[in-house]
Amino acid sequence: MQAITHHGASLPISNAPGLAQWRSAITQGNHAFDAADYVRAARYYRQARAVAEALFGCSDNADAGVAALVIAHHNLADACEHLHDSAEQALQLCAVHEILCTAVDDTSLDEPWRQAAWRHSQRTYAELTRFAGRHPEHAQARALLALGAAGPASALRPQ
Repeated sequence: MQAITHHGASLPISNAPGLAQWRSAITQGNHAFDAADYVRAARYYRQARAVAEALFGCSDNADAGVAALVIAHHNLADACEHLHDSAEQALQLCAVHEILCTAVDDTSLDEPWRQAAWRHSQRTYAELTRFAGRHPEHAQARALLALGAAGPASALRPQ
């Protein structure tokens, strides 16, 4: 198992099939981010996001699949923040939180995916809360905070 970092956190990502392309894009994005080349970093993070979205709900490792999605969105949001693009930053933070909150209640998803979405929604909620604190005028961010960390209708809880 390898830890891939979201700027500010380290999350474990297994060697799950299908994640090699994601891992490569994230690693290249992180190198560009560390070199303050945020335009290039954003390009790699968009690639990683596309791979993670394609694998969502399909990979054998639900936790790694959800973590990959969260890391890609959050890293892209971080790059956008450095590019002073708060609209795109908000879009990334709102989108991933909404995806996870919806997934928690999606009975067509296997239980491990729903559980992983619930666990990771706590992280997306925290990032969205920080953003809303800096940008209280952003209506969509405030509205999504009302979903909480697990979605409004969910009765799903960790077992």
